[in-house]
Amino acid sequence: MSNFADYDFAPVCDLIGRAERILVAGHISPDGDCLGSALALAQGLKYLGKQPIVVFQDEAPKHLQFLPGAEEIISPLELAEIIEKEPAMRPDLLILEDCATLDRTGDGWLNEYLAEAPLVILDHHALRDDIPAVSIIDAKLAATGELMYWLLQALEVPLTVDIARCLYTAICTDTGGFRFTNTRTHTFEIAAKLRATGISLEEMRIQLFESRSFEHIKVLGAAMNNMEKSADNRLVWCWLDAETKLRLHAKPEDTDNIAGQTMLVEGVKVGVFFDERVRPDGTVVKVSFRGRNGYNVGALAAQFGGGGHHAASGATLSGDLAEVMPKVLAAAEELLAEMAKKA
Repeated sequence: MSNFADYDFAPVCDLIGRAERILVAGHISPDGDCLGSALALAQGLKYLGKQPIVVFQDEAPKHLQFLPGAEEIISPLELAEIIEKEPAMRPDLLILEDCATLDRTGDGWLNEYLAEAPLVILDHHALRDDIPAVSIIDAKLAATGELMYWLLQALEVPLTVDIARCLYTAICTDTGGFRFTNTRTHTFEIAAKLRATGISLEEMRIQLFESRSFEHIKVLGAAMNNMEKSADNRLVWCWLDAETKLRLHAKPEDTDNIAGQTMLVEGVKVGVFFDERVRPDGTVVKVSFRGRNGYNVGALAAQFGGGGHHAASGATLSGDLAEVMPKVLAAAEELLAEMAKKA
């Protein structure tokens, strides 16, 4: 179990105290933890009289745009345009949250500001860059939202309903609704404090787990129709090709969370979802991994240049489904064989 006293927030609080314009950024394809943590921090910074600028390269998923402050998120291009018109708006502090590797922020847009402002990293992923920063990174935590909850305490920011909605989203999504093994006693304790502010659990449930586009449901059905498994059920995978998604008018966000469906099969230990995407520079496959307790799919993703957690991770590989799937499935089979030897 972790708690507030386990972390030294003083250096981060000092940097925030001395800054005025603070850029808050996270990873590409932001999820509930990334967005919720960023927006909760932004509200806390406003309370302190700061000027937060929340920047993401990718647009927030539609079902998460209910979060307070989501309408104020801007793109790197919009930030550049603002600074071109008003150079005084250049940030004097950068905070990278739910992401400790620069390439995960996008196409390198953040590099321009690194030479001019100190960097703070707040994260719960094990994968990180060796870059100068004041960092608080704890891979044992379920979500960056837990870390953000304690940071706001250290900053003496009051827990408002809007901040609670953002932090609850962060923690609830990264714990699968408090079902995953990363859920600890302190996770429930934080959630109870957030609930006590008066947030609506009805709203949270609908927005986080039930409010999906019609296109998402259609592509989910297509992916389920493509589902296959090993003879012993321990490995389950499914896929979506780019042509099917085009036919169903699906957006990239419409394939979110399909990987979790692979874990519904009885006896499954490792699940994989292959999402083929056509980009201007060529075809890639976004691969999402899920694993049962003890099956480290984070290491599996790392083999292909990706990363994540023991139970949930991902990677993006160049090539089409025909090229990528055999390599990834072979690596997954190797992981299962290694685990069988240890049993």
